Amino acid sequence: MVVIILMGLGVGVGLAAVVWGLFPPPLTLRAALARLSGEHVTAPTDVLTQGVGGARRLCGHLLEVNVRKIPRLADIVLPDLAITGTPTETFAVKVVGYGIGLALLGPVACVAAGAVGVHPGIELPALGVLVLGALGVATPFVDLHQAATRRRRHFCHSLSTYASLVSMAMAGAMGWSSALEVASTVSSTDWAMREIAQSLLWAQAYRKQPWEGLERLAVRFDVPDLTDLARSMSQAGDGARIRDSLEAKAHSLRLKETSALEDSAQAVTQKMLLPGVLLMAGYGLLIFYPALASFTGTHL
Repeated sequence: MVVIILMGLGVGVGLAAVVWGLFPPPLTLRAALARLSGEHVTAPTDVLTQGVGGARRLCGHLLEVNVRKIPRLADIVLPDLAITGTPTETFAVKVVGYGIGLALLGPVACVAAGAVGVHPGIELPALGVLVLGALGVATPFVDLHQAATRRRRHFCHSLSTYASLVSMAMAGAMGWSSALEVASTVSSTDWAMREIAQSLLWAQAYRKQPWEGLERLAVRFDVPDLTDLARSMSQAGDGARIRDSLEAKAHSLRLKETSALEDSAQAVTQKMLLPGVLLMAGYGLLIFYPALASFTGTHL
């Protein structure tokens, strides 16, 4: 088994060397100028950096192409990558690393078992490679979706604050367009406010309505609440109706956030019941065990 693993690693390294020789990385500007001038410049770090960067870009491209082939997976993964700010190359390298790392646990465990005299055969390590490899590939997707869920929850909280600020600015005799821009610049440390401000700048640069930029951001981040807000603003028309729609959306977002917090608190309360029940069961067993032991010992 060890010989097979070493042969596989050797074949993989050989194929990588062949691909590297057939498709060498492009020269840097410094190396090209040195070749033209006849100077000898040794830059192994640049070559290594280019190789790593090329591998990262290749992994990212392959991941994006394969994810787009599955529409349901693309509708989940691509917005999650966008809202978390995770580059596709970094996520692809993480997926490959987790998959290979966990897949190698099967052969390593088989080698360790063979060292102590246990020979499980070829079927069990192969099954372990498949199962652990699939688990390793799926783990980054689960982590990414959980992080994206937390970011969307924060974005909805910031969106309710933003809608309230815009409605208050419009109540102070400010135009709806200026109110949208001013409210987005209130907090410079909140990433959600910065994204909203960037979407408004995009709409202004491309001569579009502000709600078109907000709807584009909603599609990119997969935030249905922002989509509803942008569509209600587009259907409102004049400033008074826009203000009413913003106030209604802010109120509904606050109610939704309050309901989510109450549900979370209820779930925590339910989780706390099980330790209490187990504690009471153990206490009852401790109290009644001597009497039960005495009763059963008397009647044996």
